[in-house]
Amino acid sequence: MMIPASFPAIAFIPFFSTGTIIALGILMIPVLLLYLYIVVSEEAFELAGMKGWSALLMTLGALIGSIIDISLLEIDNVTIAVNVGGCLIPLLVSAELIIGRRVRKGPAILSILFVAVVSYYFSVPTQGQGIMMPFYIAPLAGAFAGILFTRAGVTAAGTAYIGGTIGTLLGADICHLLTPGTVARITAGETVLLSIGGAGVFDGIFITGIFAVILAAIVARRIRESEPDSTNE
Repeated sequence: MMIPASFPAIAFIPFFSTGTIIALGILMIPVLLLYLYIVVSEEAFELAGMKGWSALLMTLGALIGSIIDISLLEIDNVTIAVNVGGCLIPLLVSAELIIGRRVRKGPAILSILFVAVVSYYFSVPTQGQGIMMPFYIAPLAGAFAGILFTRAGVTAAGTAYIGGTIGTLLGADICHLLTPGTVARITAGETVLLSIGGAGVFDGIFITGIFAVILAAIVARRIRESEPDSTNE
């Protein structure tokens, strides 16, 4: 005859209360978003043509530099500055891609000019807010320019990055600031800081470059796969 063995009951005593666990879960959300931000950004830089530590350093530089503004000049209580993460880092990345011959100069210049015209047309100086533009315009324009001017070549992603970032800086920021009346319209006579490329951690210029690279890389690869005999630039 078999007699079922009896085992002592085991009680699981939680180390944290339910409220504490929920609070920790909420606190982890920004950490996970930051991790995703870094991973996606690093991958985008690698798609653009940068490798290894260079991509990681530029990602961290853009993240930290997004809260740093360097003043250039002051005119009538208006301080013009450049943002490290949203302006200087894209300039450094673009210069590295061109100097390192990871992209061709001709398509890169054409992409910059194309995105500059598009971003200038769609961006609007807004009082108290700066220069506003629908978030999807610049990435789409950058990706389109990268694909168009490289004929969907392997350098499309890098060209899209240069066009999307530098073109937006030129068209949406610099050209508008040079347009008479723009600064007065934004500031309305108040003492303000106008930062070129600056919009906090999730800076518009930086995000533009990331999305332009990813879109261009995916679409250009699909085009090359569908046309195996096409020329890659």
